[in-house]
Amino acid sequence: MRQMRLAGSSVSGLGLTACLGLLALGLAAPAAAQTDGDERPLPAPVPIADDALAAALETGELTEAEYVLERARSLFQLGKVRREYGYVVRPDGRDATLILRDLALRADDLAGAERTAARGILARPDDPDPPPGQDPKVPIGDGWTAPEAIASPSCGGNVCVHWVDEVENDDAPPPEDVDPANGIPDWVDLTLVTWEDVWLGEIDTIGYRAPRTDLDSANNGGNMLLDVYLDDVGSSGVFGYCTSDDPSVGDPNVYAVSAYCVIDNDFAPEQYGDEHTPQEFLEVTSAHEFHHASQFAYDWLEDYWFMEGTATNIEETVYPAIDDNVNFLELWSPLTRPASPLDRGGFGNSEYGAWIFWRFLQEKIAGEPGIVREIWERADASVPNVSPDNYSLQAVSKELSQRGLAFRNVFAKFATANRRGDYEDAQTAGYPVPPRAAGFSLGPRNPVLRWRTWKINHLAARYLTFSPGRSASATARLRIEVRLPKHGTRATVLVVKTNGSVVVRRLFQNPKGYAHWKAPFGRGAVKRVEVVLTNGSTRVAACWVYQVAPTFSCFGRPLDDGRGFRLRAQLAR
Repeated sequence: MRQMRLAGSSVSGLGLTACLGLLALGLAAPAAAQTDGDERPLPAPVPIADDALAAALETGELTEAEYVLERARSLFQLGKVRREYGYVVRPDGRDATLILRDLALRADDLAGAERTAARGILARPDDPDPPPGQDPKVPIGDGWTAPEAIASPSCGGNVCVHWVDEVENDDAPPPEDVDPANGIPDWVDLTLVTWEDVWLGEIDTIGYRAPRTDLDSANNGGNMLLDVYLDDVGSSGVFGYCTSDDPSVGDPNVYAVSAYCVIDNDFAPEQYGDEHTPQEFLEVTSAHEFHHASQFAYDWLEDYWFMEGTATNIEETVYPAIDDNVNFLELWSPLTRPASPLDRGGFGNSEYGAWIFWRFLQEKIAGEPGIVREIWERADASVPNVSPDNYSLQAVSKELSQRGLAFRNVFAKFATANRRGDYEDAQTAGYPVPPRAAGFSLGPRNPVLRWRTWKINHLAARYLTFSPGRSASATARLRIEVRLPKHGTRATVLVVKTNGSVVVRRLFQNPKGYAHWKAPFGRGAVKRVEVVLTNGSTRVAACWVYQVAPTFSCFGRPLDDGRGFRLRAQLAR
């Protein structure tokens, strides 16, 4: 899911203060029980906030299935949920895909009116009410309030677009039919062309797996093509989403399912702001949500940072000129919060800011976007006991190893590229610069920085800077010594010269983690020396069981958080 923006401002369901409070509390979701055999427990519900619903789940007032139902209801009927439970945070619209996934996975655990409510939320906009004598479709969610247009759907070779045409209906697209004048609204034509272009870019060009056919769904849109519904989801703070009504959704051994998608019917500026045109919003939203439909054909139960990070990255891949995803770098990302683990998911929307890692892999490691597809192929769980079914971080590590690369070295290069802004459009798109953890000025009067320790979590980094003091010699050198913990750690030194050039040197540590180097530090020639400390550990324990918020790869427990990195520096001749 993507973020709703109004007049260029972010609308977030969780403020920074609340987010920090949640991290301090270590809010936990019930751990999935261990299972016999190879069956994988369901992923924990996507973390939203420490609110009344979270409290009801923790105390047992709500079962996990009831909790995800109420969380999904709050997407569309927040007022009703608040009247029943008290203060409930408005979910960020970008989380709708995962919120609805959580509900689809657990709908069969509900009964009576609650199951009916869940089916109503998960229903396609055009799903009719059931026959007389059965419970009617619950009037919540995004159901149309008008019949489908006579000319609907409009289909291409891979995608069908569905819409209503009552001019006064909020769900109807703009009625203009000028170019071409074919009896179909121009916005519908544009939507179909956009989704077919996205299919061409992601499936035909990069080689991602096509979404699974929905022919077995009770409502399959009339054929086996991917169905896209136009709806006024902007009124709920949403750009679009994909979910599944595949009949196999409730099967615990099925991880790959079909999809259908819903996107806004006009991307009107009064709902989305004017940072981009309605067409640009349509394009990047289509690229993002279509990628989710493709992901569902591999494993729709994958980790948050993997699913949302790669979907956000694909926006830039298919539509590089729009740069809407740069907004996520300003929120919670390796560029704004380098001390936060890369694979962190939930609370603060860090899974979206993680897209820059996938950009780094395809731009700096492989030189083409196929590397991310190959990682998804390693995560493929579509054929039980046959597909590789690696979890996100495992799939990355194995793909890099296949290419003769060690993850810890790649992660160190990633952190270094972030600090340098070493991306094709970093300057033109305005990428933020990662903050330094500390800065020091050394000269004849203060020539030594004694041993200092910085604690760094897994898949995180710290940046230290050293500047020549006013009385520093023009021929000075800086001796840097580090003692690094085991498992995935690296130290990289950047010598930033006054002429703008940069020398990059990765320090090689001995078996005990000790490394040292003398860097040029002459005043007038060197502007600063930077040390990049990285914890590239990929070790986790208790996959699929240790489910706390925020979550990490495979919902596991990282083994190398809070490791102490020691460093000292002094002027040398």
